[in-house]
Amino acid sequence: MVAAAELLLLKLVILTLVSYTMSAETQNHTEFYTSTVGMERLLQSELAILDRLDTIIARSEAEIAYLKRKRDRLRADVAGAKQNPIAYVSNPIGAFLMTKRLLLDYRDIDARVRRGVGVELIDDLMALPGEDDLQGVAEGLSRLQEVYRMKASELAQGKVNGERVVRELSVEECYWIGRAMAQGACFRNANQWFREALDRLEVEEACEVSRFEILDYYSHSLSQVGRYEEALELTNELLGINSTFVGGIAKKKVIEGWLDHIERNGRKRKLPKPAIIKLYEKLCRGDYERPVEVTSQLFCRYETSATPFLRLAPLKLEVVNLEPLIVVYHEAASDREIAKLIELARPLIKRSAVGDTKNEQISKVRISQNAWFEDEHDPIVETLNQRSRDMAGGLREPSYEMLQVNNYGLGGFYSIHYDWSASANPFPNKGLGNRIATLMFYLSDVQEGGSTVFPRLNLAVRPRKGTAIFWYNLHRNGKGDKKTLHAACPVLIGSKWVANKWIHEHHQEFVRPCELDPKK
Repeated sequence: MVAAAELLLLKLVILTLVSYTMSAETQNHTEFYTSTVGMERLLQSELAILDRLDTIIARSEAEIAYLKRKRDRLRADVAGAKQNPIAYVSNPIGAFLMTKRLLLDYRDIDARVRRGVGVELIDDLMALPGEDDLQGVAEGLSRLQEVYRMKASELAQGKVNGERVVRELSVEECYWIGRAMAQGACFRNANQWFREALDRLEVEEACEVSRFEILDYYSHSLSQVGRYEEALELTNELLGINSTFVGGIAKKKVIEGWLDHIERNGRKRKLPKPAIIKLYEKLCRGDYERPVEVTSQLFCRYETSATPFLRLAPLKLEVVNLEPLIVVYHEAASDREIAKLIELARPLIKRSAVGDTKNEQISKVRISQNAWFEDEHDPIVETLNQRSRDMAGGLREPSYEMLQVNNYGLGGFYSIHYDWSASANPFPNKGLGNRIATLMFYLSDVQEGGSTVFPRLNLAVRPRKGTAIFWYNLHRNGKGDKKTLHAACPVLIGSKWVANKWIHEHHQEFVRPCELDPKK
C-alpha cells in the first residue's frame, strides 16, 4: 500500500510538472535556457510543484492516520478471536458488531483505499454478509432478549447475564442494533436500543450518528407498538430540528390520526402471551422446578436387553420422564466420532427447512443449518446408525430416516412443535407412516441456552456433548402424543451441534405392538 501511494504521488508530481511546462510553452515558445527570465519561470513552476506536493503529502498523511486509527479500533474488536473463534462468533453482541463492520465499515474503508491508491482491500473471494444477515442477527438478538429477559441497557455495557463479554457499545452501534431490529419488525426490543442510543448521545463525544437519525427511527418504532403519545413527542422534536422534513410531517399526521381514533374508540386490549409460550420461556431460562412426586419415580440403569450387542457393551440410561417415556443416554458418542461427524457436515450444511421433503419451506420458526447423511457416506455414520438401533429399543432400521446433523447459529432455535404429523397421510414422501420416535445426539456443550424443552411436561434437558435423548412420539394406538410438544431453546452463548434420527412406525409391529386405548 505504501509503494502504491508513493507511485500515485510521483504520477501527480509528473502530471503537474507537465501541465506547468505545457502552459508555459503555450504562452511563450521561447527556449527557457536562453534567458534568466525563462529560467525564473521554471523556478516558479518548481516552487509551485513543491507547494502542491506538500498539500498532497499532508492530505495523504491525514488519510493514512485516519486509516491507522480505524484499523487499531477494528483490530481491538477482534482481539482474542484467533485463539477462540467459536466463543467470539457465538457471542450475540460480538456477532452483530462483526456483521455490521463487514457490511458497512470495511466497505467504506475499501472505497477510500480504491479511490486513494487503487488497491483492493476486499475481493470477490471473501465471505461477506448482506443486509439480510445483519437483520437476521438482530432478530436473533431480539429473540434472546425476549426469552432470557435481557435488557438493552445491560447488553450495551457489553454484559450477557451479568458477565462482560465485549466492550461497551457506542451510540452508533446501539442505533444500528435498534435499526436492524425495527427493520425485522422486532419493535419492542428495538425501542430499548433507540432509547439507549439517545441516552448515550448526551455523554459521548464525536458521535457518528445524529440525534435526528435516531429520532426518525425511534418515533416510527414507538408508533408500531401503540406508544403514540411518545412517538408524537419525538416526532415534534424531529420537526423542531428540521421543520421541512417530509417524512416527519407525514409521520406526525398518521400518529395524530391514531390518537384521534383512540380518543373516539378507546385502545385495543393487548393480548396476553399464550400460556404455552410462557412455559417454554420459563423452561429455557431454567426458571422451573419439577414436583417431587415426578422426580422421585425417575431412575438410572444400564440398558442391556434392547439388542444382543448391549449384553457386551451396555448403555448408560437415565429416565427423565415416564409418561411419555423420555430417556437420556450418557456417553452415547465419543469425542473422535463427534469430531469426524462435524468435519463431514461443515462443508455440506445449508439452511434448515420445516415440513415433509416434498413440501419443505424455509421458516423463521427454525433457525439453523443442517446436512443429511446416508449410511454409505462414511463408516462413522454407519456406526452411529447401528448405535441408534440399540438406543431405540430395537426399533427396526428400514423405517429410519437418514442422519441429520444440525448447527444452530446466533439465537438459533426450533420453535414449539411436534415431530409427529397430524395429517391423515403423514410424511407421504417417506411412505413409512408417522414418526414413532425421535433420537437426538448432542454433539457439543452449550455455554448458555440451547436446552431441549417439553412445556407440557415441565421438563428441560441441557445439551451435553456425547449424550443422546430418545422419546416416543406416538401412543401405542398410533395417535400422536400431545405431551411430546417440544422446542429447542435459543442458543445464548456457544455453538450447538446435534444429530437427529427420526424413526417411522411401519415395520415396528412386532417390536412395539399396537394397543387399543379408548382414552387416547
